[in-house]
Amino acid sequence: MLNYTGVLIAHLKRIKLVNNVVELSKYRNFSIDKDHEQNIDLTSEQIKKLENLRDDIEKLLNTATAVHGEPLGVGLAAGRYAAMKLYQMHGRAETMAFFDSCIQTVEMSEDISVN
Repeated sequence: MLNYTGVLIAHLKRIKLVNNVVELSKYRNFSIDKDHEQNIDLTSEQIKKLENLRDDIEKLLNTATAVHGEPLGVGLAAGRYAAMKLYQMHGRAETMAFFDSCIQTVEMSEDISVN
């Protein structure tokens, strides 16, 4: 099973944004069994598979938004699902750091598109 934190870091290293992202491993709940540590070195095939998964889920969410006409509802439902699953798998600090890094990425994207 792939570690989502590792996937995010590996992906960001590929696009050279790693210096602007929180090192999630620093926030890891140290009470979590160390046997669950996973290698974050992914092959290009694994990264591509995860990128496709991400893109497919975003398409599903966009479709649900269009069908239901409720972008806030879809966003809240997806965010709630993600927050709860990540918390169960990685703990509070790592989950909060992940969402903070997502927001920082959007902010950087907005800054780039404005300039």
